[in-house]
Amino acid sequence: MNTDLIQAFLIDREKRVYNQETLMGKNKDKTLVTIRINYPGLEKSNYITDDIVNIIYSEIMTYHKKYIVYNDKYKNREGLVCHLLFRADFVSIKKLMIDIEEKHILGRCVDIDVYTYKNDKMIGISRSDLYKKPRKCFICNLDAKICSRAQSHSIDEIKNYFDELYNQYKKKQGLIEDTSYNISQLALKAMISEVSTFPSFGLVSPVSSGSHKDMNYYTFLTSSMTITPYLKEMAKISYTYKSPQYIFDAIRNIGLECEEKMLESTNNVNTHKGMIFLMGICISATMKATYENKSFHDIKEIIKVMAEDILDDFKNLEVKEKLTHGEKLYLEYGFTGIRGQVKDGLSVVFDNIIKEYEYTTLYGNNLYTQILIHLMSVVEDSTVVYRQDIQTLRKVQSDAKDLLKIGGVNTIEGRDRIKKLEIEYIQKNISPGGCADLLAISILLLEIKNKYINV
Repeated sequence: MNTDLIQAFLIDREKRVYNQETLMGKNKDKTLVTIRINYPGLEKSNYITDDIVNIIYSEIMTYHKKYIVYNDKYKNREGLVCHLLFRADFVSIKKLMIDIEEKHILGRCVDIDVYTYKNDKMIGISRSDLYKKPRKCFICNLDAKICSRAQSHSIDEIKNYFDELYNQYKKKQGLIEDTSYNISQLALKAMISEVSTFPSFGLVSPVSSGSHKDMNYYTFLTSSMTITPYLKEMAKISYTYKSPQYIFDAIRNIGLECEEKMLESTNNVNTHKGMIFLMGICISATMKATYENKSFHDIKEIIKVMAEDILDDFKNLEVKEKLTHGEKLYLEYGFTGIRGQVKDGLSVVFDNIIKEYEYTTLYGNNLYTQILIHLMSVVEDSTVVYRQDIQTLRKVQSDAKDLLKIGGVNTIEGRDRIKKLEIEYIQKNISPGGCADLLAISILLLEIKNKYINV
């Protein structure tokens, strides 16, 4: 064996330990995580091993970003090495890392070490400290340490295992990529179908800007196309063993970037901020349900779990300098808006719209107009209140209920009344924007129920 190579390897290992100790010494109240490849021999870096470490590193950055205060990676004789500092206790972080080692398809291929600072020194946290069983050998499933010491498996055998597992992962990612793309295209179709609906009671449509002077049909088309790739990314990261809460944290980060790009594409016109939030959580819950082989009806409960703490957004608003539209309405009327809708699992869509219209003979524009009327009759639409007042919202709900009683799009009387209300709402600057978002969600979920999820 090449002694120079061994010496160089040991020197790099010492440098890595020094880096860890330096990081911990400067951040004694933090938890340190280090990721390395769990690969035999002294030649640990190749395109597969480096990619595996990057995949696990990205996994952690995606779902736990809000806890990470520092991250770094570099390559040495040990292969690709990643360091992350967490603003969280070491027990919680160790549990998260064990979860990755045990549940991620490539988790066995890496060592994820967790450290804390105690008694003026860096201390590693072991699985046994948390009363966890030792890691198993990825080939024979016995205690990994015993196999390692006994050299039970040849280097070629282990390397072949890495290659096969990596190829399995890549194949699976290809399938996830395809499904995510298909669902994002359904979301795009739903958004375009919503803005294409007419009459639509003051909303933007192909023939009118409705009650909106700063946007038109083409603004919405541009915005929809901008949003769709981000929805695809939300879908991809939601096909995972991670809990719905961690998925929600991850998609909110993507959502913030999506909002910025949406505003850039529309010259700072807010066409779809609420839509991004609702579409994101719906397609994410759908992908999570798909991962767990659950039914369409389980999507509602997944959304509830994802958004269980969503109303925390309204805490301490009295000391906030600049309030959003939704925050102002919460303080004035107690409206929780779309946050309240998702906390309730979008019950208005699952329990009202889906049940009412999944077997309807209506289709296309007539179906979408009828669903919009149904939503207007029951939704506490904060957009109406913000643009007008609470009395206007009550009038909109009453108008919609009356329309449903006379048949809506199904009768001549209903269609005539719809046309008159369209003109009236534009004249009075009324726009049921919250219902418009929920219409798109209804269109999306009806498509998903028919195509992707068990019923």
